Amino acid sequence: MEREYKWRADEALLGGALLWASGRLGSASRTIHMRSQYFDSADGLLRQNEAALRLRLENSRGVCCMKLRNVSTPEGMRTHEEYECEAATIEEGLAHLPEAGAPKDLCAKAASAELAVQCTVDFMRVAVLIQQNDTVCELALDQGELQHEGRTAPLCEIELEHIVGSEEPFHALAAELAEHLSLVPEPESKLARAMKL
Repeated sequence: MEREYKWRADEALLGGALLWASGRLGSASRTIHMRSQYFDSADGLLRQNEAALRLRLENSRGVCCMKLRNVSTPEGMRTHEEYECEAATIEEGLAHLPEAGAPKDLCAKAASAELAVQCTVDFMRVAVLIQQNDTVCELALDQGELQHEGRTAPLCEIELEHIVGSEEPFHALAAELAEHLSLVPEPESKLARAMKL
């Protein structure tokens, strides 16, 4: 299960979050260019199964990801199943996602369907690992563009994702960051916002 907090942001808030994290670095930050394409069939196979299927280029590395059964809370935390594997194409990804734990039946149905790109999200991410005792989190500062059927909208958000260790410090860090910058939760995923364009 992936657990993350997501908040709306602007350039000033991205800078504030990076400054907040500077004293809590578990390792050096890194910058990644991410271009995500979300796929579905014409009859909405993935949507009907409460799933999202994504092929993302992370700098030069291709990663296929399937997310299932997303749950959001008023505080901005999102929880969902997430499975991913390295892949250059969506077909390659669907062939290997079951090895990562994704549902075999859904992957097989998607592989035999006529999938098409529904929307694209192109952004730069500054990712910073934060460690507190045995807990490791990743702070992600994202800025770029949502794209759907020729329409675009800016993307700017902050995420804090639990990586490993106890969850209590993770929630405490999220609360501290949100209070420090007066952050407003972002209840919708990048996919949901792009599809509304």
